[in-house]
Amino acid sequence: MANEWHYTLNGQPAAAPVSATQLKQLATSGQLKPTDLVWQDGMLEWAPAGSVKGLFPTSKSIGDSVVVPPSSPTKTANGRKTAKPRPPLDWMNMHPAVVFALTIVTGGIFGLIYSYKVCQAYTAKAAPRKFDAAGRPLGGARHPLAVLMLSYLTAGFYFYYWAYRALCECNEFLGRKDVRPRAELTLMLIFPPYALYVAVFLLPESIRRAQALAGVPETPGLRQAVLFLNPCLFCVLPLLGMLCQEALNQIWSSSP
Repeated sequence: MANEWHYTLNGQPAAAPVSATQLKQLATSGQLKPTDLVWQDGMLEWAPAGSVKGLFPTSKSIGDSVVVPPSSPTKTANGRKTAKPRPPLDWMNMHPAVVFALTIVTGGIFGLIYSYKVCQAYTAKAAPRKFDAAGRPLGGARHPLAVLMLSYLTAGFYFYYWAYRALCECNEFLGRKDVRPRAELTLMLIFPPYALYVAVFLLPESIRRAQALAGVPETPGLRQAVLFLNPCLFCVLPLLGMLCQEALNQIWSSSP
């Protein structure tokens, strides 16, 4: 539609265009920054959001204000119509058949790139709140698939780091000092099987405490984490990481 705005967040295209009112709300809430790019039908090229008149306070504007022209096609001096710039590639809305075909043709390389871009867009789109209404620090949202893929691509080392960061975020949210994430990370690096204890017992218990404090329903699957003690399931332990991260994302987004 002519009155919709396309925009980027942290260099990544938004999942869908928004109205002028919604764009203003994004700017007011701090999600849209003056350096992010915006584009609307009728504009010759993408422009910094800070240059759009009335979108940000004067102190946050960048350069001269941009006055959006009518949505009719722009003509050059010789009367020819200029092609309007295309919005950035919307990775999250690509057709599954296209993604599958390109992944097969490139021997899986496109699939990795697509997964990276989708995970990056997911993180950029997440609410940027740092504290909830009670002043408790909130953790960062991560795409659960990123936990799975990076764990396998790094032979498990990312899983140790992720468990460490998740424990840190839970401790800060709960104000808990009896668990020392740095010591837990060191033990996992020295004795990798110790990651089982962290992932199956320590982290799920911290997540359940955080869910109770945030008023978020408990994730039933966390009670079944002990199933991963089965030696046959050791190789799929990152799947438990996906479940834990999904529960954490819900806490950070739902805590009042």
